[in-house]
Amino acid sequence: MDEKINRRDFVKGAGLASAATVATLMATASTVSAEELVNPGGKAMDEMGNASIKRDLPESFYKRIENKAGYIGTTRVVAPTQRLDAREHGFSQIVRRGSTGDWSGESGDWGPILLAAVQEKKKHAAEISPLEAADYTWSNAFQIAMDRWHITLEPGRYQQAPIAATKVELSPEEMTARIKKICRWFGCEQVGICEVTEDMKPFFYSVGRTRGTYTTGHANYVDNGREIPWPYPYKYCIVMADKCDTDTLNALTGPLVEASAKIACSQSDFAPHYLESIIRSLGHDAKANIFSDTDIMDTPFAVKAGLGELGRSGLVISPWGAQMRIMEVFTNLPLVPDKPIDFGLQEFCKVCKKCADNCPASAISMDDEPSEVDTVVKSIRWFQDGKKCLAQRLAYGCSKCQGVCPWSKPDTLIHEVGRMVGQNPAFAPFLVKLDDFFYNRYPEGHATGEWAPWR
Repeated sequence: MDEKINRRDFVKGAGLASAATVATLMATASTVSAEELVNPGGKAMDEMGNASIKRDLPESFYKRIENKAGYIGTTRVVAPTQRLDAREHGFSQIVRRGSTGDWSGESGDWGPILLAAVQEKKKHAAEISPLEAADYTWSNAFQIAMDRWHITLEPGRYQQAPIAATKVELSPEEMTARIKKICRWFGCEQVGICEVTEDMKPFFYSVGRTRGTYTTGHANYVDNGREIPWPYPYKYCIVMADKCDTDTLNALTGPLVEASAKIACSQSDFAPHYLESIIRSLGHDAKANIFSDTDIMDTPFAVKAGLGELGRSGLVISPWGAQMRIMEVFTNLPLVPDKPIDFGLQEFCKVCKKCADNCPASAISMDDEPSEVDTVVKSIRWFQDGKKCLAQRLAYGCSKCQGVCPWSKPDTLIHEVGRMVGQNPAFAPFLVKLDDFFYNRYPEGHATGEWAPWR
């Protein structure tokens, strides 16, 4: 039948007030046609049946909150710490140590941890079947292709578009609307704007990288670094995000996950440089923030720009899920910053713990409540062990925390209902059990043979 559910009227009238209301809504949803369930509202779909999310987040999915002193979105910041050196980041450590063969360090340092991961990867490669080995050959090809992007676009190699002599002058409101529309038009699924203010200083590196990634090794690899100034020369950060391919990342581990991640990482070099060139051609300065030329840790900027909240896993979780690839462009273009969003994730994560339960490296806290964690800043959050996480990813490829997150679901009518209901902490335990029932508490990953494009 043609009956459809009006999200706004439901939220306003029911207020997510009772389980009875939810039951009634679910019963109503069951009368909607199969086509509407799979493709709500006639949204564009890809060949695998994934509905596009190239639209503004419906207001029923979240609430906008003010930028509050001492908070980045819904995460409380206790105190800043020293700005970090980007060359000490885990991925930079993999590149340097893998290229030079330097595995030095005390127990618990990057050197021994990464050496153990490399040895585990070699051991695993020796035990797999010829067909699985062929899959890793394809996956490695995607990795090498990704390296070419990162190397070609490293500082000093890429030629920026000149800043046009004639400026396009528009009001901040109109310029913001046009830039967001353009970003979606050339492929980005979500766009938000964050102002570069003093509270974001700890999330800027003090020293940036100057080299791209030679993930497969490069003799005599040296990165001399470059100073990242403060005050920063740009006023705004345009934060873009794409939802990574759900079906390949839902392999959860292995070569299909690795290939999917490399494709997404390569694409995240393209969009920032494309937008940078557009803005500079409009007569305004802009700088793409890409992997080999990054100035920041991007998670806080995505949160402040209203793309999601910081979850238990340490990832930015949006109402669309955890499978988001975040990209940035800095500019002095006159823009209107967005406010952060709150869709109840902090309370939901307290009872869910699905990412922590499924983490093969036990890298995610199982604590009921967030606590004070001293990483980039002292903040109230759940602890994630980045070294354990990266070692697991290096050895086996892993996207379990992204794939098992209950928010990481297709944009269908039933899941839209879940996204609205999930904002109410009272329903979080029920929704987690529902997710476990339909998707399993410990789900199996999608089979490589079924989903790999090279099979």
